Amino acid sequence: MPSKRKNRKEPEPLSSIVTSRFIRSAKATVSGAGFAAGLVGDIAQGWLGGESSGENRAAERLAASLGSLKGLMMKVGQMVSYIDTALPPEVRAAMAALQDSSTPMAPEVVERVIREELGAPSKKIFAAFEPVPFAAASIGQVHRARLHEGAEVAVKVQYPEIAAAFKADLSNLAVMQSLSGILFRGMDTRGATAELEQRFMEECDYRAEARNQTEFISLYGGRDRIVVPEVYPAFSAGRVITTQFIAGRRFADFVANATESARNQAGELIYRVAFESIFKHALLNCDPHPGNYLFMDDGRIAFIDFGCVKRFKPAMIDQWRRLIQAALEGDRAGFDSLSMRMGFVGVREGFDFDYQWKMFHYFYRPLIEDRPFRFTDEYVAESFRLLYSNNPNKYKQNIPADMMFVNRLQWGLNSVLAGLNAEFNARRAMLPLLYIDGETPPST
Repeated sequence: MPSKRKNRKEPEPLSSIVTSRFIRSAKATVSGAGFAAGLVGDIAQGWLGGESSGENRAAERLAASLGSLKGLMMKVGQMVSYIDTALPPEVRAAMAALQDSSTPMAPEVVERVIREELGAPSKKIFAAFEPVPFAAASIGQVHRARLHEGAEVAVKVQYPEIAAAFKADLSNLAVMQSLSGILFRGMDTRGATAELEQRFMEECDYRAEARNQTEFISLYGGRDRIVVPEVYPAFSAGRVITTQFIAGRRFADFVANATESARNQAGELIYRVAFESIFKHALLNCDPHPGNYLFMDDGRIAFIDFGCVKRFKPAMIDQWRRLIQAALEGDRAGFDSLSMRMGFVGVREGFDFDYQWKMFHYFYRPLIEDRPFRFTDEYVAESFRLLYSNNPNKYKQNIPADMMFVNRLQWGLNSVLAGLNAEFNARRAMLPLLYIDGETPPST
């Protein structure tokens, strides 16, 4: 993780979270405007001969503001830190603190939640409990502890008002999406809003997260180089989840010190787990950001945070598989038909199917040739431009509700791989998942 600035005063722990939708919206707007104004002022100070950290200081102020808001506002900041490659490195580094080290809640608030959820104070439930969290993210913060039986554990405690904060953010988002539906006529804004609300509100239920994590343990437990921390149900509830403590390096530390071979192997493993989960088990862990991986000294990777998991229907997975097959096989008619059936075409009249074909071919570029593909910031940025900035279909396309979080693969997962500068043969990883039951994959 980026080092903290010298002499920077640490923010006071929070005793509560703002939950008013109007105040949250106003604070986010003011923070964004303050970032722009502060950036200009700091840079101007440098021009006039004073010391200036320009982008860094303005970004740190914005990150601190989003970190105090928590919820969806903070999630946006997290995504900006690793997806928006157009930002200067100093800004991305400052925002990266939101991945696991935002402003924590006050110790007395943490104790109150533990008592309410587990029925006793931390000093009785645990043999040892560290009051200062070692990670603080958008929904909860994580404390190291030890059970009376001796197991070292990580205790994630939810911010008390986080569900109300999410509802406020989603209400503001619903208004924006309704207005955007006037311009983006093909977009199913109601379906998109409902999907976002369902996934994010599920994240506020740690019992659901415990079930998700247990399911991933059943799928990947014992697999070579894959670690999913054990869940301790007796010490978990709706707003507290206790899991096995894993000692590992954070993403930035790993990237800075790992060999090229280690980064390539890590990238391929993360990629394989993501797509095997989808095409073999119809599951998508929707939060593939750098803070959710721990890199262990023996080469294993621990996958953490299973709060936001999407479950797909088998029919949808089959359609998605056949869409990719059509792209790889050059089946243009089949591709156009599946694009419409899956709901990507919002307004048929004037829709540019040639562009749609070109765009998806770029998305699936790692799979086209039987050779290693290097994931880069340029690949991620061009994907974004193709879907939004340069897309002649942007007012006519639709993102089906089931595919809302799949975009986090195209930019979230791929941005993680780009951060690793990983190079591996993605085609060989994917073809066995795409061509099943005796189907023959195309040759290159």
